[in-house]
Amino acid sequence: MLEEYKTKTNIGVGIGLILSTIARVVLGGENQLDFIAGLILAISGTAVFIWGCMSYARGKGYHPLFGFFGLLNILGLLILVLLRDRYKTA
Repeated sequence: MLEEYKTKTNIGVGIGLILSTIARVVLGGENQLDFIAGLILAISGTAVFIWGCMSYARGKGYHPLFGFFGLLNILGLLILVLLRDRYKTA
């Protein structure tokens, strides 16, 4: 994996997972404001997670659109992990 994408990947995937987890807790609230805040956090978390997955795909030598596997959450990240690294040195 290219070094320039490692930090972006770690930040995007990490923050995306954290925001998504917080969103699940907030969505469990009982009023409408909790629902709206949770929805905003969930959408933001998903967007950041996909950005991290796009960076991961780029770093492995694939088109950034492969990052949309991130819509599958952890399963999508696992798919990206299993893809062959085109920049790996022999």
